[in-house]
Amino acid sequence: MLFNSLSFLFHFLLFYTIYYFVSYRIRKYLLLAFGIYFYSKWNVNATILLLLSVAFNYSLVRFLSQLSGKKRKVLFVFAIFTNLFYLGAFKYFIFVWELFSDLRIGFGFPGLTWKPEILLPIGISFYTFHNISYLIEVYDERILPCKSFFTFAIYDLFFPLLLLGPIERPGNLIPQIESEQTITKEKVWNGISLFIWGVFIKSTIADPFSRYVEIHSPNFDSLEPGILWIVAPVIAFQVYADFFGYSLCAMGLAEMMGFQLMNNFKRPFFASNPSLFWSKWHISLSTWLRDYVYIKLGGNRHGFFRENINLMVVWFLAGIWHGAGYGFLIWGVYLGLCLVFYRSLKHYGFVKESNHIQSILGIFLTFYSFSLGLLLFRIQSPMETKLILENLSHLPNVSSIPIMVLLTIFPLLAFDLWQEWKDTDRPNFFISSKPFSFLIMLFFLFLWFSLFSPFGKQDFFYFQF
Repeated sequence: MLFNSLSFLFHFLLFYTIYYFVSYRIRKYLLLAFGIYFYSKWNVNATILLLLSVAFNYSLVRFLSQLSGKKRKVLFVFAIFTNLFYLGAFKYFIFVWELFSDLRIGFGFPGLTWKPEILLPIGISFYTFHNISYLIEVYDERILPCKSFFTFAIYDLFFPLLLLGPIERPGNLIPQIESEQTITKEKVWNGISLFIWGVFIKSTIADPFSRYVEIHSPNFDSLEPGILWIVAPVIAFQVYADFFGYSLCAMGLAEMMGFQLMNNFKRPFFASNPSLFWSKWHISLSTWLRDYVYIKLGGNRHGFFRENINLMVVWFLAGIWHGAGYGFLIWGVYLGLCLVFYRSLKHYGFVKESNHIQSILGIFLTFYSFSLGLLLFRIQSPMETKLILENLSHLPNVSSIPIMVLLTIFPLLAFDLWQEWKDTDRPNFFISSKPFSFLIMLFFLFLWFSLFSPFGKQDFFYFQF
């Protein structure tokens, strides 16, 4: 069930009608039941795997909390390794198999003719990182283990964020599950407005942009010279509208139910440097990698050179997390190099934060470096990197810029500019309990949707991860 579908809307309204009127104790069981049902609509077998993962991690952590010393450390390492193996077996085994086949061909042996077929459970990267967060937080004694299996199961099966995150921290979500949820008119109105805005930018910007991208980037060797300079920013806005749209829907649904999820995006395209960009884009993943990988590796505590090595390790892992393929690996290394290059310029005094001209130029360069990096997602073999560079070696034809693209992104840019002016920490329409303002917003979005929407639905971009 896609958030932007009538099927989901019908099921959620039925669920919410019951949820609103029952006690908070019954809401727990209702949340868990709907989470299982929601996920099973994608694949029943994947649901069984997820439930096994929930039961395994809950039991392991309960046992872990009773141990001390070396035994506790060994069990913790085993738990982390098991979760990573679980993720790797489903997500990376086929890629490793194909890589081995390519190596055989490279050494003059015949390639492997048989290829395994493995189900990739949707959202596996997100809920596996959820479990690893929980393991680390309990091991470091920052939180206590869940006493109730149902509480932990809801944490893993909380349907607004189950498929695409955000990768919510246990210290934030679990206490909300354990306490009574307060539903106010302000939360309901704000939640509805966030959900509508999320569906709107997904349907009106992300989906039509996806069609444009599919037309212009399937075969890099047959494209108009220089066209990728235009396609790259379209991909950036497509991914942003798609993923930001899902995050808004998740936040809106959670707020209507009395929960508050972390904000996953904070106007990233206004960032003036790569470091600032990654504090505003996919914040839950960036902070996860910072807290559980970068800092564990030593962070910036062992000199500038070691700091940059740690950053490269983090971004290599970020590339792998996004997918098993050459393009994802190259993407991770590319973004790591961009970050290291900027930090080196800053370290040696070539960048001054107070320089307004540098800031404006930095916004443009940061946006374009990120946009060009997204082209790497589509690489199927290392040779296609050369085709991309050859295309980018030509200047684009200005007449190739689609006017419809510029018109379509206007509402999203206007919203982000408004939020930047208000300096909000979370997306906010400031509607509260004012229905008249809400109706004006709804009319404007419906009008724009009628003009520009393709009236078709596509899966969210990050479902593949």
